[in-house]
Amino acid sequence: MSGVKDFDWINLHYAELQKKYPNMYVAVKDGKVLVAHREFDRVYDEALKKVGKGFVTGYVLSGEPFVLKAYL
Repeated sequence: MSGVKDFDWINLHYAELQKKYPNMYVAVKDGKVLVAHREFDRVYDEALKKVGKGFVTGYVLSGEPFVLKAYL
């Protein structure tokens, strides 16, 4: 699976990822989550050790709504 396909896989399975890995970075290759953690460096380094290059890394939001306040 190419990087583009893994990126598409993340988008297609985003709701599932939000349930399992809220507020975490995930490394994905061939439609499988290799590593998930709150620290990007840890995810990247561990995925690199497992499979070398060719994985996609993304951040999964919790899905919880939030409101930004503007003070004018």
